[in-house]
Amino acid sequence: MKLRGLFIAAALLLVPSLASAQAPLQTPAEREALIRDAYAAPYGKMLITRLGEGLRRDADPACLGDKGLKSDQLEARGRDLLMAWSLRFMERMATFYDTKVLAEKFPDSAELEKLKQNADVKKYLAITAPARQVKILDPIIENFSRYLLVYRVKLRFVSPLETGDTSNDPTDAVEKAADKFVASRKSKALDRYLDLVEQAGPALTASIRKDEAVASGAPVKLFKGVEADLAELCISSGK
Repeated sequence: MKLRGLFIAAALLLVPSLASAQAPLQTPAEREALIRDAYAAPYGKMLITRLGEGLRRDADPACLGDKGLKSDQLEARGRDLLMAWSLRFMERMATFYDTKVLAEKFPDSAELEKLKQNADVKKYLAITAPARQVKILDPIIENFSRYLLVYRVKLRFVSPLETGDTSNDPTDAVEKAADKFVASRKSKALDRYLDLVEQAGPALTASIRKDEAVASGAPVKLFKGVEADLAELCISSGK
């Protein structure tokens, strides 16, 4: 599965179930677990480490003293903040998908869900999990860092997408391992799963309520209010 397929597979985790518009693909607890697992993976840990470095560098020392905060506490506090806002971002983005349109454009969702129980598909999903986690976290972090810049939050934290730093991105290695696995298995179930994931892409695009998303200022403005939480960590904002 190439980059587009990995992106589609990650995006499918965000939207309500294609098989049933009434049943969410994930409960709040499952979405929270998805974010928690992503940040517990090496790529997510790297992002948290970089945030911690930024907090220690940019937090106001006098403020830290007033609040009784020590610099070595900032990374853990930053991790909790980032996870909470990532979950909020994920949930808000999911609301811009029209589940009825999605179900109409992609009628094979029940088959796709059933295929996930196939042994070869399960193994494939395990192999590609690190890359899917990157595809979930990258747009979150990119828009978080853009919000900091646009709204003059005094925290120097730049996303890997903006710096072009792919040194910690496992996607290329994952793709090679996934392609090797697909070629070795010659599995009809796995081939069908991959075909369906690709077919879901246009349906996802067609189901986005673009006017609503634009009017909301998404995706950057979905972080509106994060500066108040960062202020609790002694990060100032404004001119």
